[in-house]
Amino acid sequence: MEKSYQIKGMSCAACASKVEKAVSGINGVSRASVNLMKNTCSVVFDDALVSDENVIAAVDSAGYEAVISKQGNLFLDDETELKQIRVRLYISLTLTVFIMLLSMGHMFSLHLVHNGFINGCLQGAMSLIVGILQKQYFISALKALKHGGFNMDSLVSTGAAASFIYSVFSLLNVELTDSFEVLSSAHPVFFEGAAGILTFVAIGKYIENRAKHRTSSAVSALYDLAPKSVSVKRDGKVVPVLIDSVSIGDTVVLKAGDKIGIDGVVTSGSAHIDESALSGESRPVKKELSDVVSSATFVLDGYLEVEVKKVGEETTLSKIIRMVENTAQTKVPIARIADVAASYFVPVIFAIAALTFIVWYFVLSAEFSRSLSFAISVLVVSCPCALGLATPVAIMAGTGRAAREGIIFKSPEALEILGRSEVIAFDKTGTLTCGTVSVVAKECLDENIPLNIASLYAASIEGRSSHPIARAFYTPSATLLEVENFSFEKGLGVNALIGGKKYYVGNEKLLDKLGISLTADVGYKLEEFQKGGSSVVFLTDDSHAIAFFVLADPLKAESSNLISRFKSASVRTLMLTGDAENTAEQIANKLGISDYSYRMLPEDKLNRIKALQSEGKKVIMVGDGINDSASLSQADVGIGLKGSMDIALSSCDVILLKERITDIYNAFLISRATMRNIRQNLFWAVVYNVLTIPVACGVLYPAFKITLSPMLCSILMGISSVCVVSNALRLTVLKFDSPENIKENVFMKKTISIEGMMCNHCSSSVKKSLEALPNVSDVEVSLEDKCATLNTTDDSSDPLLKAAVESAGFKVIDIK
Repeated sequence: MEKSYQIKGMSCAACASKVEKAVSGINGVSRASVNLMKNTCSVVFDDALVSDENVIAAVDSAGYEAVISKQGNLFLDDETELKQIRVRLYISLTLTVFIMLLSMGHMFSLHLVHNGFINGCLQGAMSLIVGILQKQYFISALKALKHGGFNMDSLVSTGAAASFIYSVFSLLNVELTDSFEVLSSAHPVFFEGAAGILTFVAIGKYIENRAKHRTSSAVSALYDLAPKSVSVKRDGKVVPVLIDSVSIGDTVVLKAGDKIGIDGVVTSGSAHIDESALSGESRPVKKELSDVVSSATFVLDGYLEVEVKKVGEETTLSKIIRMVENTAQTKVPIARIADVAASYFVPVIFAIAALTFIVWYFVLSAEFSRSLSFAISVLVVSCPCALGLATPVAIMAGTGRAAREGIIFKSPEALEILGRSEVIAFDKTGTLTCGTVSVVAKECLDENIPLNIASLYAASIEGRSSHPIARAFYTPSATLLEVENFSFEKGLGVNALIGGKKYYVGNEKLLDKLGISLTADVGYKLEEFQKGGSSVVFLTDDSHAIAFFVLADPLKAESSNLISRFKSASVRTLMLTGDAENTAEQIANKLGISDYSYRMLPEDKLNRIKALQSEGKKVIMVGDGINDSASLSQADVGIGLKGSMDIALSSCDVILLKERITDIYNAFLISRATMRNIRQNLFWAVVYNVLTIPVACGVLYPAFKITLSPMLCSILMGISSVCVVSNALRLTVLKFDSPENIKENVFMKKTISIEGMMCNHCSSSVKKSLEALPNVSDVEVSLEDKCATLNTTDDSSDPLLKAAVESAGFKVIDIK
């Protein structure tokens, strides 16, 4: 069982590490993962051994508070708290400015209070108020100390408390008649440091939290797709109810403008639905009786009554949100290194601060105030937050940006591996091609069976199949024969009994298996069709071929551009298809793919993927998610193109909800950009600490008199965290390829000289054959000139044009 808990009181990576360790130590817990971005802990456990009380108690023992996460947008709950923080921050900043004017105003010829004792008392009083307003740092540090640990708040509160306590004792030595100069010489005070540390750290945390909200804006937008309430028919009346109160079997009433918050089936009415959030289809989709509607869509016009089939976390929208959040929640391997470093970070900083004080005061005999200032600076300038946020904030921003485009990463490993993969393998049908296969030519090979009967046999058998090719043989309204014992053979075709006799519909591999051979004339015809990029399917019985059907599936407009993009990114591209050699060769040549394999069964594709991996290659596989499930699972990253249908498929690591082939490269881009961003963040976090901690220790002071005051250190620490989060924010505006960026197809006019046309019936046959071809339009046939003219977007379609004309019974003389 997996459950999420909200954790209160965490401030840095050390806190997250401590919570993870406490929860992971429970007997029965197999995995605990803390998301510092959302202050949540995802726990996978055996519910027979572990209860909510066990998890909450373990978190409490670590010094933090846990509550069961409620369903919904957790970031919305933070808005009220952020407003309260903002008010406290404004007051603290105002008081800190006044303290700075009192302590450093003389540097600008501004003398507000001349009496040193009164000046110091005013600074101390305002500093104390700031401490009370920002008491959360002291409370968090005390909780951590109570449970034998340290966190970022321990560093901040120790630095502020040390500055304040030292200043109070120093102020006690100031005479009532002393001037304010003694506060910076004989009896120095650091009230401005104490207030400044707390205020500027709080400012940094506030800006960081706001930026974290922005990085998660895309995920928050997903929640907004669901309505808070819906109208339900109950006892003959339509009543509004909260979405959480809807049950399976209820009838939801939908009108124009309503968001659909459930998955269900239309029982009455008709309406146009906007499904762009799920499918990317901008055109409205008409829904009528028995049609399926999904959450995350909304009604444009009309009226629907829908029987609820799925609610809550089982809806399509909830599954999408859960996958996005789980990816952000789970750590990528590179993050685990940072977590280990962060867990040791705070104790090491305390040790460095103590060593700094000892060296300056006892070894170098420096003044107590200066030695203390150096030690406090070390505590305040160090920043475990930047180290802890480096990975989760980038992943949240990256997955959120991808989700906005309908790209869903099902695991953080996929996000990490995709961008550094070296090979991408494509299935052909429905991936590089449109998947809208049509029969462009057919011929009977058995003179005893008319062509229309052979077509009916093939359509009746394929009518039982769910394969995309099957839809080329029949229409939903077609009258088909009854078939029995339907069977599907992967990579070969289908078969069934018609009138007690077994018939097969399949490819050339099926003929080989059955031991059926073709005549030379038929072989020549098939070769011509295959040269044009078409596939050929046969109807046979156990002994001979009855008919063949030529199927054409046009390339997607974006396919060529997609292959070019991956080539320019130095990713090796290959195509794996079950089609014949000529068909595969033609498609590969059009796309510029030099490495392709043909006549491949599903197990052949799987073995090819394994062979590439054995060479040490990281492999991406792109397929339809059903026939290619084995190779998709075997690949390092499997990408499914069936949109929301792929959500439940374990074989897909990346899902393209909008089914745009350009999103394959967009997913690749976001993976590379996110991992690059993580490395930049980790580099900045490490370099910042490596550079600032030695300066804060005072290593440059003896030679150059360069030092960092505690207040300046607090500003730097805040800036470091803000820089990390701001860098991740760049991912939210990453530019992707879109269909609008793909070049429009260029039409070419072709003229075919034809021999043998004698009448209008002849010219009509030629026209019909040519119009059935993909990527062909504006066909005109002239009986007088003995030629046909047409427009095509395919510059290598001559063999297919020739085959189409010859299948109609005429001879092609020339094509220009």
